Amino acid sequence: MEITTTPTKTFATLNLSAETLSSLDQMGYKGPTDVQFETVPKALAGKDLVVQSRTGTGKTSAFGIPMVERIDTSKDAIQAVVLAPTRELAIQVAEEITQLGRAKGVKVVSIYGGDSMDRQLDEIRRGAQVVAGTPGRVLDHLRRRTMKFDAVKMLVLDEADRMLDMGFAQEMAQIMEYMPPEGRQTLLFSATIPLGIRGIIYHYLTDPEWVLLSEDQIYVKEVQHLYCLTPRLHKEATLYKLIEYENPASSMIFCNTKEETRLVYTFLAGKGLPSAMLSSDLPQKKREKVMARFKAGEIRHMVTTDVASRGIDIEDLSHVFIFSTPDSPEQYIHRAGRTGRVGKSGRAISLVSAHDLMNFNRLVKRYHVDVGELSVPSDDEVNARKVERIVTKLAAEGQAMPMEDFAEFAPVAARIAEHEHRDRIAALLLRKFFEAPPPEEVDLDLEPMPPPSRPREGGGSGERSRGPRRGPRGPRGARR
Repeated sequence: MEITTTPTKTFATLNLSAETLSSLDQMGYKGPTDVQFETVPKALAGKDLVVQSRTGTGKTSAFGIPMVERIDTSKDAIQAVVLAPTRELAIQVAEEITQLGRAKGVKVVSIYGGDSMDRQLDEIRRGAQVVAGTPGRVLDHLRRRTMKFDAVKMLVLDEADRMLDMGFAQEMAQIMEYMPPEGRQTLLFSATIPLGIRGIIYHYLTDPEWVLLSEDQIYVKEVQHLYCLTPRLHKEATLYKLIEYENPASSMIFCNTKEETRLVYTFLAGKGLPSAMLSSDLPQKKREKVMARFKAGEIRHMVTTDVASRGIDIEDLSHVFIFSTPDSPEQYIHRAGRTGRVGKSGRAISLVSAHDLMNFNRLVKRYHVDVGELSVPSDDEVNARKVERIVTKLAAEGQAMPMEDFAEFAPVAARIAEHEHRDRIAALLLRKFFEAPPPEEVDLDLEPMPPPSRPREGGGSGERSRGPRRGPRGPRGARR
């Protein structure tokens, strides 16, 4: 991942160990982001910290770097704990700390519900030194006495505002009873600092130093925020048009409910787009499988609830589509913040009905988000983009054609170009070329569905073709 930095900010100036510097180099980190540059020295000095930093700024490494620096790898005991609001975030935090501590040999375990208890117990018994987990499962281990926090010297509350929103205040208070009463450093990270968070700060942190990097602008500056006015009944068709027109490398589509997520996913899958859905009622193994395929680029479009709006870092996520207006300004900020990560650009496009417009304006004004209006592309505009992609794809494949094949078919191509029915012949050849069924890529998480009807290539009107063949009529890879 490329990180944008200024020349005066280098990891070498932070007095890190050679092992951690080596890990950072292997991870491709060229220099610290603002939150890392401001936070790491204070954390290494042992201070309790309250860090407010907008999403997508590299905050996991901001606490992960001092964490691996402080771990004594000669002791097989849990010395650091990160509490996160969601399973996906706990997994991601564990993965990043593992990479940061690889050269030092730091052992990290992720602890979350829905995962194998045996796997977690095995890693704890093998001497895990860092725990990244969700409050519920962490508390479960503590009550069972399968995990001890007697040697913990560093605690991180990640996405603290979200943990409060999700009702984890009681679990957090109970976990604190298992922590050493003295000698523990606590770091609280949050994009927003509502009143409830201040209560946690006063209870669990000792004389904390505040690092406020996003008081005036907590949203990601590199993201272009747009909204598209569309009637409620036409939202699915509008979303499809926007995806075809924008042609994102990858996108997340946020919905408010599980039912809405299923509806949008089914619609996009029926249009032949490589999509998957993610919501809290999916079994954990399937959620992990979906996320792994999305991160690997096998799935281009993820339809999800807010389960994926916090801390999930997808490299090169170019677009976020907000299908339904969220309930709070913070939800909007975190949804939009999935794109434009760590200095990269992105687009956050909200589909807003006239009924939701007043509420949407209230949300974006809360944090002074500069939002522009985007017109729904016409069918002709969408088709023109598709045609251009098809031609570009075919031209590229033609350039790569072996000379012997070109020599064989060039006379046929020349004769077709002269024929009075050349348009129909070319259309027939395109149909033959693209009619093969696409690779199986959806339905990772739903009960079997009937095969989708084959959509027309002409835009997002929702019409179906009469042909019995399965699969979308479109170029393999040209718009997928």
